Amino acid sequence: MKILQISFILLWRAWFFLINIFLVPLWAGASIPFLFKDKYYHIAYWFHQMWGRSNLFLMGFWYVLEKDKETLDKNKQYVIISNHSSIMDIMLIYSLMRNHPLVFVGKAELAKLPFFGFVYRRSNILIDRKNLSSCIQVFKQIQEKVDSGKSVCIFPEGGVPNPSIFLDHFKSGAFSIAIIKKIPIIPFTIADIKTKFPSYPIIKGGPGKIRIKQHHSISTKNLSLKDRNFLKEKCFNLIKYQLEKFEREKIKKDN
Repeated sequence: MKILQISFILLWRAWFFLINIFLVPLWAGASIPFLFKDKYYHIAYWFHQMWGRSNLFLMGFWYVLEKDKETLDKNKQYVIISNHSSIMDIMLIYSLMRNHPLVFVGKAELAKLPFFGFVYRRSNILIDRKNLSSCIQVFKQIQEKVDSGKSVCIFPEGGVPNPSIFLDHFKSGAFSIAIIKKIPIIPFTIADIKTKFPSYPIIKGGPGKIRIKQHHSISTKNLSLKDRNFLKEKCFNLIKYQLEKFEREKIKKDN
């Protein structure tokens, strides 16, 4: 029985790569003409959204969104943060932030992938965390993207943490940018994807429901850089508390 289960999961994982052989040229490829001028980026962003939403649908995922009562301003920029468990987090953020074209701060290694790497470089900000000068340059690029009217998504854990880590310590970059540019932060808490599509081990997972909490935006209008650690801790505790709440609800339901 266990062998059959693992075989199904491996086939399902292989399906992810198979569908993206088709989806990347379709949606990412269609976005290329709109990546060269900022005024057309919202069109490119729509194609990227469709790539994310197609992946979720074809992998058998759907999400249930819980959100605080707040209407986001379509003409306003935000710094989006979230816990990070899987590549599917990116698909989810694309689906959730439909009216706010954004760029991700992501791994420089992905830019080496054929075809996808070109689109990735043109539409996101690449960071090599082992290179200090790269980190400094990224900070400047983020400010430039914000100045051009885009929102920014940063996973403050700095990558996908080890599965044994419930929620890794947050890095300061997202909070520094939000304070410097006086942009509100929107924290998201994403549950379930850590077990349904973990980055590793690949013999675990399966389709199903993903629970998400969109927290009320946090203003940085009256904050200075000396408040950065306070803001970081506030967001960390907010997401940690919600993850623990999701976990308690799941245990209660299973029992």
